[in-house]
Amino acid sequence: MKIEELNESMDELKRAHELVGLLVTPTTGSTDLEQSFLQGLIKEKTLEYSKAVDGSLKLSGDVGFDYVRCCANALVNLKFQLIHALQADTHQDNKNIGLEADALSISQQKSVSSLLEMILALGVLPNMLQGVGSPLHKRSQFLQLLLRELPERSILEKYKQLVYSLDTLLDLSKHRSFSTLVLTKHIADIVGALVQISFAPLIKPAEEDQKETAENVSPSDLPDVVNDVTNKFIMTPDLFVRLSEDQARFRKELERILERSYQPNLVKNLLVLQGSSKESKEGGISSPRWFSKKISELLTERLLGKSGVINVIRGVLDIGGESMDWQKISLVAGVLGNPPKGSYSSTENYYQLICPQILDLLNHEDKVYQMIACASIKTVAERSLILSRRYLLDFLMDPFTRLTESEEKGLEVTELELDDCLKSLFKIFVIGNDPCLMFLMHLEPIILLLLELHTKIAFSPSHLRDPVKQILLRYLKHLDTSTAVNVLRAFILCEIPSDGKSRMKLLHKELIFVLGDEGGVRTERRVESAQSFTVLDDEKSIILQDMLDELKDRKLKVDFYLKLMSDLTGIVGESETEPELPEPIPGEDLETQLHELESTLDSAMHRMRRNLMVIRLLGLLSEDQGLQDDLLKETSRMILFIGATLKRGAMMVGTGSTPETLVAQSLNMALSLLSLHLTQASVSTEDWVRMQDYVSDLQVLSCYPDTRVARIAEQLHRLVATHGTIITETNNIKNQTKRIEEETAKIKLKTQEMKGIQKESENKQMDEKKKMIKEKAEELKKAKERRRQGLKEEEKELKIMEDKRGMSAYQCSLYDIGDPVLPVRGHGLIELCGLVERKDRETLENINKVGELFSVSLEDEDTYIYLSGINGLVATARFNTELVLDTLTREYTTVTQRTHLEDLVEVRTKIGEALVRVTKELGDVTPKYKNILLNAFFSAASDPDELVRASSLSNLGEVCRNLRFSLGPITGELLVYLEASSRDASAQVRRAAALVLHMVLEGLGRDVFTVLESGIRDIHRSLRLRLGVETDDVALIHLNLALDQIDQIVRDLFTAAAHPQQKIFVID
Repeated sequence: MKIEELNESMDELKRAHELVGLLVTPTTGSTDLEQSFLQGLIKEKTLEYSKAVDGSLKLSGDVGFDYVRCCANALVNLKFQLIHALQADTHQDNKNIGLEADALSISQQKSVSSLLEMILALGVLPNMLQGVGSPLHKRSQFLQLLLRELPERSILEKYKQLVYSLDTLLDLSKHRSFSTLVLTKHIADIVGALVQISFAPLIKPAEEDQKETAENVSPSDLPDVVNDVTNKFIMTPDLFVRLSEDQARFRKELERILERSYQPNLVKNLLVLQGSSKESKEGGISSPRWFSKKISELLTERLLGKSGVINVIRGVLDIGGESMDWQKISLVAGVLGNPPKGSYSSTENYYQLICPQILDLLNHEDKVYQMIACASIKTVAERSLILSRRYLLDFLMDPFTRLTESEEKGLEVTELELDDCLKSLFKIFVIGNDPCLMFLMHLEPIILLLLELHTKIAFSPSHLRDPVKQILLRYLKHLDTSTAVNVLRAFILCEIPSDGKSRMKLLHKELIFVLGDEGGVRTERRVESAQSFTVLDDEKSIILQDMLDELKDRKLKVDFYLKLMSDLTGIVGESETEPELPEPIPGEDLETQLHELESTLDSAMHRMRRNLMVIRLLGLLSEDQGLQDDLLKETSRMILFIGATLKRGAMMVGTGSTPETLVAQSLNMALSLLSLHLTQASVSTEDWVRMQDYVSDLQVLSCYPDTRVARIAEQLHRLVATHGTIITETNNIKNQTKRIEEETAKIKLKTQEMKGIQKESENKQMDEKKKMIKEKAEELKKAKERRRQGLKEEEKELKIMEDKRGMSAYQCSLYDIGDPVLPVRGHGLIELCGLVERKDRETLENINKVGELFSVSLEDEDTYIYLSGINGLVATARFNTELVLDTLTREYTTVTQRTHLEDLVEVRTKIGEALVRVTKELGDVTPKYKNILLNAFFSAASDPDELVRASSLSNLGEVCRNLRFSLGPITGELLVYLEASSRDASAQVRRAAALVLHMVLEGLGRDVFTVLESGIRDIHRSLRLRLGVETDDVALIHLNLALDQIDQIVRDLFTAAAHPQQKIFVID
C-alpha cells in the first residue's frame, strides 16, 4: 500500500512539473491579431493551462493577471506535491543515499525561477507606486516592453493584485526548495513591495454622505466605485480597517524576511533600493519620502545589529567587487561615519554601538576592511570631535595615555598593547588617510611620548622604528609652523607650554622606555643610569636635527632656530640670578624640608639641563650652511632677537657689572650673525633702518671687556652709523623731490586752468559774434517780410522814398540792400562794393558794418546775392583782412554743403578767384597769411570734380606768385602736392600741376637748393618719369618747361655771371 501511495505521489509530482513546464514552453497555436504579440502569447498560455487543469481555474479577462494566477496555481500545486512526496518518502524509510524527494533539478529550478519572475513582472512591479523600487529604465528591455503593454487598472485593483502576488511569493518562500529562489534573486523587489504595503500612508475614511454611497455598493462592485465618473477613490471605514490589518500582517512578514535573509545580501539590496530612490528623480519621478525614510531606517537597523558594520561593508563590496577602490572606501566610510538625523543622545548611542566594531576592523585580515576602518575613523572625527575622542581615539591611545597618568598605571602597559596601538596609529594617520591638519591634531596628547619613543628606538633594530618615524614626520610636515615649533621645543626642553591651550602630555617622570623582548618597547621604572644625562641629550639633539633635515622644511628650521635664540636670551637673564635654597627651619618636619630641598634641586638641575640643551642645539644648527643661508632671508626676526641680546649686553656694560662667560658667548654669536648679514651685498634698506635702533647699543658694546666682542661691535657701529647717514640724506632728497613734483603738478594744473579760461573766453566771443550775425540775419528777414506785406499799403511812401532825395550814396546802397526785390538787393550790394573800392568816406567810417552786411549776404539762398557778397568781402579785405580771409577760406572748403546754391562748381571756382584777388590786394602783407591760403587750396585736392581740382591748382600758382615765392618751410610740402597732382587721372589737372610747378621753380630760381636741398633730385626724377608716361601734349609742354627750368637753375649755379652785380649793405 505504501508503494502505491509513493507511486501515486510521484505521478502527481510529475504532473505538477508538467504544468509548470506548460507555462514556460513556447506555444504552438496562433495568436489573436487584434492584440500584440506578447499579450496574445500570454493569453494563449492561460487558455492552455485552464484546459490542462480541467477548467478549475476560471479566467477573469485580465490577460496579465490571469497569467499570474496560473503561475501561482502551478507553483503552489508543485509545493504541495513536493511536500506529499517528501512525506511519502519518509514513510517508506528509504535509506538509499541520494537527493531528497522534494529536491529540484537544474532544469526544474530554471522553470520555477521563470514563473517567479513572471509573477514579479506581471503581478508586483506594475502595481507598485511610482518611485518605489528600481526605476523602469534600469530594468531589461523585455520587461519595459511588457509593462508598457499592460492595461490601466484602478487603485484598488492594483492593490488586490499586489497582495495576491506577495502572498503567493511569501507562501512559496517558506518551503525550503523555493526559499533560495525567492529570497535571493528577487529580495529587492519583494522588500520594496512589502515596504509599500506596510508603511504607505492611508487616507482617512470618507465623509458620511460618501460612506452611504459606498455602503450601498457590494464588495464585488468595488472596482466600479473606484472607477466612477469622477474617477475618485473613496475610502470607507471597512476598507480602512481591512487595509490596516493587511499592513500589520505584512509588517510581520517583512520582519521575518529581514531576520531570515543573509544580511550582507540584504544590505546590498537595501542600498540598491536607496540608490534607486535617488536616481528616480532623473526621470522626473521623485520617490515618496516615507519609502526613502523607511529604507534608511532598515539600513540603520542592520548597521546597529550584531556584526552590523562588517555586514554593511560586505554588502557594499558585493555591489562592485572587493577591489581596492578609494571612491568605494570613502562611500562606505561616509555611510558608517554619518549617523541618521536625530537628537544628540541618539547620535551618541549610534557611535557607542558602531565605534567598537570599527576598531575591530583595524585588525581584520583583509586590507580593504582595514582601509575602510581608517577612513571611517576620520569621518567620525570630522563629524563629531567630542564623540570621536570618547569612543574611538581615547580607546586607541589608551596605552600611551596611561603612561602619563601615574607610575602604577604606566607599568601595567604591556609591550603587546604598545605594539598594537602604534600599528593602529600608523594605519590611521599614515596609510589609510590623506594628511589633514585637523585630523592630525588628534595626535597632540601623545606626540611628546612618540618623540620620546622615537629617541629610544632610532638607533635600534626595532620593527617599530619606521612606523613611529613616519607618524612623526607626517605630523610635523603638515602641521602649521608655529605649532610644530612649540612641539619640538616642548620635547627638547621637557616643558609643556603654559598657555593653557595645549593638550600635550609628558611621559611620567618615573618611567622610561626600554626595548622589549619581542622587538617592540615597554616601560620600566626610572633608575640612576650609569650613562650620563649629557649623552642622552646629545642623542636627542642629533635625532632632532636629523628629523629636521628629513622634513626639508626651511621655514620650520629657521623658526625653530630663532625660537632657540629667544630662549638663549632668556637664559642670559636667568644666569644673573642664583637659585635660592630653602633655609632649614628648626622644629619643622624634617621629611617635608628634605622634599622641598629635593624639589628645589630638581628644578635647578632641570633648568641647567634645559640651558645646556639650548646651547647644544644652537651649536649643531649653526654648523648647517643651508640654515645660515635661509636665516639671512628671515632678517626682520633675526635682527629683532639679536637686538634684544645687544640691549641686554649694553645694559650690563653701562651698569659696570662683570659679564659672565655665557653672556660673552651669546654676544659673540649674535655679533657674528649680524656681521655675516650686514656685510652682504644684498642687504635691504629696511634692515638698515631697523639697525638704527641699536646704534647706541653697538657704541656701548665697543667698550666691552672682551676684545673680540668690542672690535666687532665697533666695526658694526661705524657701518650702521654710515648707512644711517646715507638713509637720512636719501630721505631728505626724496622729500625734496616729492615737494618739487607736487609744486610742478600744481603749476601744470594752474596752467591748464588758465588755458581753459582763455579757451572759454574765446569760445564765448565766437558765440557772441555768431549770435549777433544770426540776429542781424533774422532782422533783415523780418524786414523783408514786413516790406512784402505792406507793399501795397505803403505805395505812396515807397514812391516818396524811391526819389532818394536827401540821401547819400552810402545810405542809398543800404536802402537798396534792404529791398525785398532780389535784383534791387543785388544792385545795392554792387553799389556798396563800389563805394568801398572808391574809398567813400562815410562807407569807410562804417567799414565794420559793411563787412557784416557782406558776411550776412553769404547766407542768402540766391547765387547772385552770394557771389555779390563774396566780391564785397574781397573789396573790404584791406580793412579787415583776418575776418575776410577766415570767411572766404571757410566758404571755399565748405561751399559744397550749401546744396541750395546753383552750380556749386562755378561758385567754388569764383571763390578761389576771389582769394587770388585778395592776395593781389594785400600785396607785401600776403606772406603773413600763406598758411591759411595754401591749406584752403590743398583741401580741394580731394574734390570729385576735375574742374575744381584744376582751378585750385591755377589759383595756387597765382597765390604763390603773389607771395613772390616766399614760401619758407612749406615749399617741400607744396612740391610734393604738385608732384602727386601731376599723376591725376584728369588731363586738365595734370596740366595745371605741371604749370604751377614750372611757375614755382621759376620763382625760386637758385634758392631752390637752399629751400629743397636734396629734394630737387627727387622732383627731377619724378618729372623724367612723368615725361615718359604722359600722353597729353599740353602737359608735356609744361613738363619740358619745368625740366628746362631745373637745367637752367643748375647751369646758372655752376656758370659765372656774365654781368657783374654790385651789392650794397646797410650797416647800422
